[in-house]
Amino acid sequence: MVGVIRLNENLADQAQAIYQQYFLIEADPNWPLGHLSDLIDVKYGKDHKKLADGVYPVYGSGGIMRYVERPLYEKESVLIPRKGTLNNVMYVNQPFWSVDTMFYTEMKQANVAKFVYHFVKSKDLASMNSGSAVPSMTTAILNALELRIPSAEALLQFENSVAPMYEMMKKNENQSRKLTELRDALLPKLMSGEIDISSLNI
Repeated sequence: MVGVIRLNENLADQAQAIYQQYFLIEADPNWPLGHLSDLIDVKYGKDHKKLADGVYPVYGSGGIMRYVERPLYEKESVLIPRKGTLNNVMYVNQPFWSVDTMFYTEMKQANVAKFVYHFVKSKDLASMNSGSAVPSMTTAILNALELRIPSAEALLQFENSVAPMYEMMKKNENQSRKLTELRDALLPKLMSGEIDISSLNI
C-alpha cells in the first residue's frame, strides 16, 4: 500500500512538472486572459446517506468515503472541497458521487480537465477562505480565478503527455483496492481458524 502511494505521488509530481513547463515556463503570452468559469461549470455535490451500497465511489474532502448504487456524474471531473480541507483538490475519471461539501466540475471543452486540475491544485485555496469557523469555498471565488487560456493544440499536447501517467495511477489504485478487499475478506477467516494459513500458497 505504501509503495503504491509513493509511486502515484511520484507520477503526480511528474505530471505537475510537465504542467509547469507547458503552461508557466513556456506559456504563450498571446494566449487570451480569462477566468476559470470560461473552462468549467462548478456544480454542487449532494447528500449520499439515503443511497444503497454499490460500486460507485463517494468522494468527500478526505477522499473516498464509501461506494454507492449510482453515480452523480459519469465524466472526467475535478473535485474541489466546499468546506473543510480546501486544498485537497482531486481529479476523477470514472463515474462517481460527490458529497454536499464538495464541488464537482463539468468541462466546457475537450482536453481541459487535467489542465484545470493542475491549475487549481497550484492555488492556495485555503488562503481564499470565505468562511469563519469552518473553512469555506464559493463558486464565485472559483469562477473568478484568472488565467491564460491555452490553445487547443497546447491542451492536446499536455493531455497526450500526461494521460499515460494518469492511467498508471488509476491501475495502481485499482490493484491496491483489490488487494485491500482480499485482505479484509481473508483476515477474519484466518483469525477464526476457518482457513489454515499453511494451506495458502504464499
